Order: sequence, then structure tokens, then C-alpha cells
Amino acid sequence: MRIRSTAAGLLALTLAMGTPAAVFAQEKPLQTAVSGNHVVSPSDTAAFLDAFFAREEIKKEGAATTVSVVQNGRVIAEKGYGSIDKTSGKPVDPAQTPFRVGSISKVFTVMGIMQLADEGKLKLDDNIEKYLDGYKLKNPFGTPVTVEMLLTHTTGFEVRDPTADNILYNPSQKQLSLKEHLFKVMPPVVREPGTSYMYDNFASELAGYIVEKVSGEPFNDYMSKHVFEPLGMTSSTFDPSGELGQRLPVAYGPDGKEQPEYRVSPTVLPEGSMLTTSSDMTKFMNAFLNGGRAADGKQILSQSSLQAMQTYHVSIHPDVPDMTYGLEAPMPLSAANGRNVIAKGGSIPGFQSYMFLLPEAKTALFVSSTSVSGLNEKLYEAFMDYYYPGKPNFGTANYPSQSQAALHKFEGIYRDLRIGSMLTGIRANADGTLTLGDQTGIQHVLKQTGDLLFVDEQGNPAAFKADEEGQIQYIKYSNPGSYAAKAEQARGFADVPADHPYGQYIYGLQSLGVITGTPEQKFGTEEEVTREQFIHALMHQFQFPPSRNQSVFKDTAESPYEAEIQGAVDLGLLSGMGNGRFEPNRSIKREEAAVIVRNLLTLSGIPVNESRTMLAGDTSPWAEAAVRTLIDLQIHGREVTLNEGVYDYGSRRALNRQELAAIQYLLMLPEKPLLP
Repeated sequence: MRIRSTAAGLLALTLAMGTPAAVFAQEKPLQTAVSGNHVVSPSDTAAFLDAFFAREEIKKEGAATTVSVVQNGRVIAEKGYGSIDKTSGKPVDPAQTPFRVGSISKVFTVMGIMQLADEGKLKLDDNIEKYLDGYKLKNPFGTPVTVEMLLTHTTGFEVRDPTADNILYNPSQKQLSLKEHLFKVMPPVVREPGTSYMYDNFASELAGYIVEKVSGEPFNDYMSKHVFEPLGMTSSTFDPSGELGQRLPVAYGPDGKEQPEYRVSPTVLPEGSMLTTSSDMTKFMNAFLNGGRAADGKQILSQSSLQAMQTYHVSIHPDVPDMTYGLEAPMPLSAANGRNVIAKGGSIPGFQSYMFLLPEAKTALFVSSTSVSGLNEKLYEAFMDYYYPGKPNFGTANYPSQSQAALHKFEGIYRDLRIGSMLTGIRANADGTLTLGDQTGIQHVLKQTGDLLFVDEQGNPAAFKADEEGQIQYIKYSNPGSYAAKAEQARGFADVPADHPYGQYIYGLQSLGVITGTPEQKFGTEEEVTREQFIHALMHQFQFPPSRNQSVFKDTAESPYEAEIQGAVDLGLLSGMGNGRFEPNRSIKREEAAVIVRNLLTLSGIPVNESRTMLAGDTSPWAEAAVRTLIDLQIHGREVTLNEGVYDYGSRRALNRQELAAIQYLLMLPEKPLLP
């Protein structure tokens, strides 16, 4: 078992073109369209939705849900299921019950950008530094980050996902302004802008700030005045602190207990704080699919901007799209049944939402729920199979097989750009297929259907991207919201020969970008690791954000890693040495490191079982469980010895750099390779 997710990631506001649309005309008679064997009509759609929500597995969730369907400028269905709370039993009202829609907020933020572009107040190819009050990005590349890259999530920014600091359960906690938050967490550019796709919450937040900056209006005021009011969306806002927030349904956890209320910080988050009803969303979806006109005929967006938001601008392969301006490929892509579908998902504590649109059919569905079990994706798949059946179209089924030698270019380990601990291994086979494996031990066989395109046994696509020289750079497969970068060949260190007993770990971390260095430099294999260095190594490796809270320790003010040390405290990875001290510059004992790693495993959701492993007598009682765990999971190097059934962990000895490398590597990868 290996780390596959982080607590910070659970708070992320996650994941998840056509022909010109006709002008909305209020006086048109109701139209329906025949798709497959079923007609998208009010009666049939109501029956379909009722049948879906009557399923036992859906009813068991007991969630409050709102859903709406539109087609050809008309409302086909607006339905509510469940109750807003268990006490009153009051049913969900699609016109009156608002839901938190998480990242669906991003679609509206992009509309604000496109409106300002329509007015000539900004250009999509503008360097974003034009709007950053003189701030200069840390960008080592010759290519600037543009406004358009914010919309397509191709900025090359280092990951900046929401953290516990963005979700406030304590009423006394201070909420930051949008500007304060942006410049506090501004990321560096770590990949050449425009060359890779990574779902980017920060980019959307920055787009919202640009709307505010260019318009001269606070972001929520701008959205209310220029988007919600013209569309007649009277129950929509980006500010959850008002009256609408009091009408939210109660969210319950898996244990049936009411989840605590919370605020977001900043109060207005362009990437995820929007509240709305399904009735309001029908007004948006109809305008979006039918010429950009509100019900009263007011044009809210130009035809060219609408088309830009409905057209995929970034695709790792023509059959595997990534992003339009503000919308993304549906998940799973195979469930689109070969149709042109654009989508946006949203997730925020207690709520999940999904919107998908078929531009050519002028059909769309919106659903939001207090369920967090994937109900919305199940509805998407069921709707597509019922009304728009078909087969996925990823390349050519009879694409000629290549030789194993020709497929060697795909081999290697790939690291997800957004979730750095998510790794994928690829091996070429003699029969012209690839075998793909991950850290869970699950393997898939990929059959080639195009030059850089493969499908697995279930028909899910795996697409690759090559550079100008034909060298493979990225794969998109395990995470539909991000590319994974192919690990580079390790360059090595002057004091780590190829046969070094810890070479596998050190070279592996270097190839994955966890550590850096050149063949002329020494790694310092025997150097002792300080307590602050150990925390920095883990926080950096697993992309845990530094804390913005005041340090609980008296002695970390001079440490360059003070914010990371406090971040580890916030996550529950460590406490202190007592008396308010951390002792950052003292060498960390191996047993101390083991306790922190065990906390990390627990935080990541990995079961930690009781153990009867026999230990030599130098382990402190408070560290015995942690040391046994790391021995049982084989998260250590060759320094741990076994003699007559008793393990000597060297618990009270200082941890050195090569031993830290072994721990770091084995937290990501098992001792054996991903693939045999």
C-alpha cells in the first residue's frame, strides 16, 4: 500500500466545439428531439429522472438533490428529490433551494472574462502581469502566462489547490480578501506556459481577480450585475454569507450526522463559492446554448465568445479533449458515447454538482446534491445511454500494431502534474500492446488505436504527447484532470555510483523531480538530517501547502521552513518537544521520523494495523507502534537488520540523507518496480 491522496486534496474544489447556436426565441413552440429510441420531452424526462432516483442504491444515499434539463431553449424538467433537512422533511424546491456548486463557478468566472474581452477591455493574449499591480511572476521560461492560459488551465503554475485554510469552521477565523489570498499564495511557473494541461483552481481565482481589476467592480457585484441579473438568475450569488446561504440544504456525513457549517476564505471565491438553484441554471444553460440571449432578448455574450466557450482549445489528442474556455471533457469520456459533450463538475465539502451540455443537440443537464458518492456521474452516464446511445470513438480499431522496439519510447514512470504522489508505469510488450500499472498493483493492457493513442480493456483512452523531437513528454489516463509527466533519466551525483546500495532510491527521486542535483554535485549520503529538513522534504514531496497560521513553536522563527513546520502541525503530522519548542536544527532520530511517517500514512487513509513485530530494545515505547508499521510496510533501506526474528531499526540513531531517500521513495513506490 502506498500514499495515493492527501487530506488537502479532499478540500479541493475539483473536478471535472460545436456549430454556432441559434438565437433564443421565446415565441417558438416546444420542440423535442429524437435521440436513439427515446424522446427528450417533459413527460419522458420526468419519468426517466423519477426512475433513476427511485433506484435503491440512489435512495440509500438519502441526499438532497436538484436537477434540471433543457433542450432547444425550453425547460424540459426541473425536479427536486429528498428533503432540505431530516428534521422538517421539507422537500427540495428546484426554484427555491440553492446548492453550493463548487467548480461550476468557474464557468461563470470565464463568462466575466469573455464579456470584458467582448467590450475590448482586455485581450486573451495579454500577459497576466499587466493586471498584477507590478508583481512579476517567477517564470524562468521565455513564454509569458496569458489570460487565455488561465481559461484553459495551461499556465504551467505549480499546484495551488484549496486547503484547510480556505474552509473555515471556526466563526472567529478571519476571512482574507481575494487580493490578499492571491498574492499570499502566488505560485511560480514550473513548466513552459501553454505546453501542458493541469486542472488549476488558482488560475480560475486569478481570472476572477482580473475581472474585478478590469471592471473596477468587486467580483460578486460584477457577476450579479452583468451575468445573474440579465439572465434572471435571482437565486444565484458568489457570496454565501447572505440570505441564500441560509437556505442551503443540510449535508449529512456517511454516519448520518449533520456536517458542520463552514465559511470559505476568501468570502468570494471565483473558482468555487457560487450558490444557485436548478431553476436558475436552466436560464443559464438555455442562454448558453441558444445564442447568448436572456429570456428578455438581452445579449449577454457575443456569438464568437459563446463559440469559444463551446469549443475545445486544448486536447492531448483530437479524440481526447481537455478544455474549452471554462468547460472540460466529461468524465468518463467514454460515457459520452462518441458525442460532442462539454462538461463541468464541482465539489466542495458536503456538495457535489455536475453540468454537461451537448451543443449540437442544444441539450443540457444540471444536477447538484449533498451526496458525495458519485451520484451525479451516475446520472450523466444513465442519461447519455438512455437518450444519446452510441459507442466511444477513440482512434481506429484496426490500427496496425507496432513492434516492441517502436513502443519503447512510451516506457517509463509518469508523475501526475497535480497529484505528485500519483505515479503510473508503462511497459512495452512483444504483442504490440502496452501494460500500464499503478501504485495499487492494478494493471491494464493498452491497445494502440492511433499514433499516440491507446485504449484499455474497458475502452477508456490513454493519450500521449510528444515534443518536437518525438520524445514522449506526457500521458493522460489515470487522472482526467491532469497530464502526467514522464520522469527524466536521473543524472546522478558524484558520491552515488550506479551500484550504491541506496542508488535506486536516490536516482528514482531525482528522475521524479523530488530532489535535484547534477553529476558534479555530492548528495551527501551520510549527512544527518535535521528536524526542519525532514519536515520540508515530506511537505515538498507531497505538495502540502505551507501554513498561514502563526507558529505554535517558540524556536522556529529563524527557520526557512517555519510555515511548512506549522503546516505539518495543522495536518496532525507532528507535535513538538514540549514547552513550546520544536528544535528545528537538531538531527532527527529515526524513531521520531517513523512517528511522523506513520501519521502521514494515517492521514492519507492507509490502514495501519496492529503489529507483533519484535524489536530490539533501543526503541522508545512511544515510537514502537510507528517503527513496527514502517518495518511491516518495508518503508526503510538496508540499514534495518533482522537477527533471529528480531528487527534492529536503529531507532535512536540520527537519520541520514540516504535513509531519508529510501523512506521518500518507498512512500511513493514499492520496493519492486510498478511493473514486473
